[in-house]
Amino acid sequence: MRVRSQKSEVRSRWLKVSASQKRDTQCGIRITHHASRVTLLLILIPILILIPSIAHAQGGPDPDRPTNEQCLVCHEEPGLSMTLPSNEVLPLSVDPGILARSAHGKHASEEVRCVDCHNDLVDGYPHPPFPDVDYRTWQLKLSLVCGNCHEDQAIDRQESVHARLIAAGKFEAASCADCHGSHDVFWVDPEKHDVDRMDQVDACARCHRTIADQYKLSVHGQEALKGNPDVPVCSNCHPAHKIEDPRSAEFRLKSPELCAECHADEELMAKYDISTDVFDTYVADFHGTTVQIFEATEPGTYTNKAVCSDCHGAHRILPPTDVNSSVMSANLVKTCQRCHPDANENFTKSWLGHYRPNWEKYPIVTAVQWFYYLVIPVTLGFFAIFVGTDIFRTIKNKLSRKKKSEGEAEDESGGGEDHA
Repeated sequence: MRVRSQKSEVRSRWLKVSASQKRDTQCGIRITHHASRVTLLLILIPILILIPSIAHAQGGPDPDRPTNEQCLVCHEEPGLSMTLPSNEVLPLSVDPGILARSAHGKHASEEVRCVDCHNDLVDGYPHPPFPDVDYRTWQLKLSLVCGNCHEDQAIDRQESVHARLIAAGKFEAASCADCHGSHDVFWVDPEKHDVDRMDQVDACARCHRTIADQYKLSVHGQEALKGNPDVPVCSNCHPAHKIEDPRSAEFRLKSPELCAECHADEELMAKYDISTDVFDTYVADFHGTTVQIFEATEPGTYTNKAVCSDCHGAHRILPPTDVNSSVMSANLVKTCQRCHPDANENFTKSWLGHYRPNWEKYPIVTAVQWFYYLVIPVTLGFFAIFVGTDIFRTIKNKLSRKKKSEGEAEDESGGGEDHA
């Protein structure tokens, strides 16, 4: 309250400032508000003169570094903005309520001051000249400051597809602020805070709108909208700070493993009456085996063998009973024809789906499978015995011949001695 009263006194005092002084001190900042531009000047002086002494007298934070309250004396003014050399208008107003509720606000584990991020403004007011010609260049530079506190995430991000695109000059790729916000940074840890996981989807939608819309229509998205914590959202498949290029061969070959994190989890799948055979049978068939071989031996080489997303889709994954699903029985021929142009209904009927053969549903296939289960080990066992007995006979014959030769040599030696 004392700050506010001092602020009012300064405003009234500065009403007497001459017009020429106003023009010299405005420095390109303009307030798009019904009040005159002189309003800005009326509230600047407490930052350097009055408020530091008040904070120090009350035993508050270090008066040598501006506090958030000091910054908000000016920046909570609605409509505060600045015109950049690029003619872009940069909003300078900050809503104190939004800032307080953010991850950097009053509930943060450690105090976060404005100048911790805006570290070129640690000397308070007057501010130095704006350092860049346009907003995006400045925003990208400012995002680098996040690494001062979030070091591990900054290191992880260096190899991400977003960081690589920015390094290549594609400045529209996402930076920290694009995903997390700036003054409205939202909480991300659901174990510690009440987090709506769909906020993450909405953040990605700022750039990937079509994909986000497809996801919201999927079986995963529909459950996520209901608050189901078991279904994947964006970062489950595209780890937040280590996002790989999903168009790369490496990502394609590893994609079945992403699906396996849920679909090979017996405890999780049991909750939804989904069999883990879905994953196990894929790995066991021609497609999955080939993909695994490529991943192990040539991870950078593209293979045309189907992965999960080729049949089920990547973001708009629908239940197999949905009429729009690519794996629904009526649509399966068309799906298979993407890789097998000659596929027909007989082709799809010959596939067992993601089910293991059993006597009730697939008796002929099950019979053939058991035939091989029996014939193969019996055949191998027979030849193992055959080869083993042959080796045994060969060794025995060699030993017999050797023993016979040694006996004959002894006889010859004994006969020679008798003759002598």
